[in-house]
Amino acid sequence: MNKQQNTKLYAKALSEVISEGKTDDKKVINNFVKFLVSKGYEGQAKEILDLAENLLLAKQGRRRITFETARKITPSQQKLLESFTKKGDVVKEKINPELIAGIKIIINESKQFDASMQSKLQNLLK
Repeated sequence: MNKQQNTKLYAKALSEVISEGKTDDKKVINNFVKFLVSKGYEGQAKEILDLAENLLLAKQGRRRITFETARKITPSQQKLLESFTKKGDVVKEKINPELIAGIKIIINESKQFDASMQSKLQNLLK
């Protein structure tokens, strides 16, 4: 098996152990990270943990949503953005000045809606 296959396999195994709910999650994750280091996968640890979290969220019908903006989101914008989320979603706000203006909405680190000024300018230059 190659590293890519092992990355997915390890993430799936971790998500299944945690989803059983019979263990102390912090202890499991700490031991799992030690295991990854012993197997030479410390470079893939973040990717594996993120994938495991995505698998857990999907199993629970929840999503990880990132709202990326050029500046801090105002309270009125926050209310509008909340209409995109469901109860239980893990929501993160990220400030990225390179966007210039607008917003980028990323769901589960794969689906993306990009209404930033940066993407509009890049599309003009193509």
